[in-house]
Amino acid sequence: MPSNDQSKVELNYLELIQKIFSFKRRLLVFTLAGLLLGILIAFTSPKEYSSSSLVILEEAESSGQFGQMGALAGLAGISIPQMQGDQTRLSAELFPDVIHSRDFLLDIMKEEFYFQSKGKQLTLEEYYAEERPGNIVKKTIDFIFSIPARIINIFSSSEPAAAKVVASESEAAELGYVAVTSQENYVLRQLKERITIEDQMKLIELNVSMPEPKISAEVNALVLQKLIQYVTNYKTVKQKINLEFVEERVDEAQVKFQESQLKLASFRDSNQGIISRRAMTKEEQLQFEFNISFNIYNTLKQELEQATIQLKRETPVFTVMEKASIPLGPSKPNKPLIIVFSMFLGFFVGVLYAVYRILLSQISK
Repeated sequence: MPSNDQSKVELNYLELIQKIFSFKRRLLVFTLAGLLLGILIAFTSPKEYSSSSLVILEEAESSGQFGQMGALAGLAGISIPQMQGDQTRLSAELFPDVIHSRDFLLDIMKEEFYFQSKGKQLTLEEYYAEERPGNIVKKTIDFIFSIPARIINIFSSSEPAAAKVVASESEAAELGYVAVTSQENYVLRQLKERITIEDQMKLIELNVSMPEPKISAEVNALVLQKLIQYVTNYKTVKQKINLEFVEERVDEAQVKFQESQLKLASFRDSNQGIISRRAMTKEEQLQFEFNISFNIYNTLKQELEQATIQLKRETPVFTVMEKASIPLGPSKPNKPLIIVFSMFLGFFVGVLYAVYRILLSQISK
């Protein structure tokens, strides 16, 4: 048997480089192939226009608990829920998760925009489902991998599936869950890639890339508007519930106050000039009920004012520092970068091919 020293292939780096460059034609062919592929990708990739906006988020200060009801409100059996200002915390770090959430993007994709390239109003879902943006290489690969699914669909009936989807959507609306189709999932992935948000301390930057410049600015403004609505509703929902509760108690207390006031006035009108202990006792009782109902009503009115002030304090303030603008030129594709990278990739593949041939020849010897 040959020894290990005799079986090892001894090549230093200089010899390896010299042998690699002996495959000049192969390296040139691979580099040119990479160049052609890069040109094909660069000039067939759809254009993307990016629009950005800057927003300053001013956090509301926590004001602690609500003031509790007085002893008179407790006599009426009224209990007002207490609220903590820090119970509804939503950090700006969660904003990317918010705008990339399924329900948020499903709402965005149903909005209509005017596409100049199509000459009509389309929703984002309709556009991306119809256009399927991508370069010719990506589209070719997707088509090849979709051939088995297309063959299966030819031999399968589509009517029962459609009926099943309709039934599932109606059932989802009743039971409170979402039925998402494969087309919607595809559009969701497209929007997640094109809508990004970055948190820079209290400065929030929203970036949106779309196939047309005007639509990128419109979608940016729409996403920002819905994000502000979502955050505002999240931070104030408990305060709104509390405010509605207090308003209901105020209405109830007002009815009881008016009833006690009317009873006292009616009794005094019907017992004018009558002096009796029973009448005086009855009047004192009605007066006491009137005082209690008035104090409860007055206390609840004050609590209503506090709840209104607390709601305003908990409402976050968004200041748009820089509105979304219509971009002047496309941000994608970066043609020079794609071409240079493709040439480098082709050259690298050529080097790997040369190394493979060198090792193969040494092993055969």
